[in-house]
Amino acid sequence: MDATVAGLVGALGGAVLGAAGAWGAALIAFRAARYQADRQADAQQQQWLRQVRRETYRSFLEAAEASKSHLHIASVVGGLPALTEDVLAEKQLRRNAAAEGLQKFEAARAALNLEAPSDIRDLADELLQACLFVVTSAAWNPPMLGREALRAEENSVRIQRVEQLVEEIKSRCRDSLIAPQ
Repeated sequence: MDATVAGLVGALGGAVLGAAGAWGAALIAFRAARYQADRQADAQQQQWLRQVRRETYRSFLEAAEASKSHLHIASVVGGLPALTEDVLAEKQLRRNAAAEGLQKFEAARAALNLEAPSDIRDLADELLQACLFVVTSAAWNPPMLGREALRAEENSVRIQRVEQLVEEIKSRCRDSLIAPQ
């Protein structure tokens, strides 16, 4: 009987150890599957975020480029003397086009504020301020006599700054898509 009990205890012990080993292996497999599922979910979320940012950046940069082209027109037309009806009508037409472009730019910037990192948002705010200054009434009113060259130089410097800001934002947007923050 002692041999039977010893055999039974040995068999039960082996069964318990086998069951524990199987349970441990199942737990390890479960954790590995969960880890893999979590990593895949994170990768999908990052891919979705990059896609949303890419679309937001594209819309913003298109609006910024359009506004930049309006600035060149604004700086030229703003320096024209308002002597004739034709010049006044041309100024108003171009001013309306620039204002419409800035509205689209501001809408794109609002979307950018939701998705972009703070450094891109700060550059976009600076870009908006620079664009607004050139397109404001000061840029559209004829300069005082003898100050035409100074006005043209000031506008040229501001437009160059706008171009620099657009290029810097493009670079930061690319970096943000490669290494999201």
